[in-house]
Amino acid sequence: MNKKPGLLFSVIVFTIIVVAAAFHVNLGGDSMVHLREGVNPDMVLYVCLAENSTWNQVAQGLRLVARYAPLFFSFAGVVLLFSWGWALYQNLLKDKFSDDVYKNPWELTKIVFWVMIVFTVIYMTPNHFRRVEIRGDDRAWVLCDNNSVDARAVPYKRVSLY
Repeated sequence: MNKKPGLLFSVIVFTIIVVAAAFHVNLGGDSMVHLREGVNPDMVLYVCLAENSTWNQVAQGLRLVARYAPLFFSFAGVVLLFSWGWALYQNLLKDKFSDDVYKNPWELTKIVFWVMIVFTVIYMTPNHFRRVEIRGDDRAWVLCDNNSVDARAVPYKRVSLY
């Protein structure tokens, strides 16, 4: 009997994502950008507007609390240090090892770790790493695939990283 169903579920989901990415499975539409005759497909990059993305809207909402995130995580780190130190001190006083005193610090450590991971993933968003700048256009753009909704082909010389 498996005692860690959450871990098994995470491994299965991660495997599905890796296999889907490896075989270029796309859950979106199949509307590809068609290039004009004579345009070399190796000389263009495909970009999409970033403002309408759900990821950007969530990240913009988190920007309000992101200012206080280092304060929160620093406070949580100090609390973790004290709780681990207190557990160690209790074991030293008894002069024997008891793993019961480490249960609460370990649970708190796992909670703080996963809150930090989830916050970082949502705050950074995939669009953060795909942002590009198009010379002559002030709008926010991200790199995307040629079959993404509203994708546009732009000559690679006009595109630069942020």
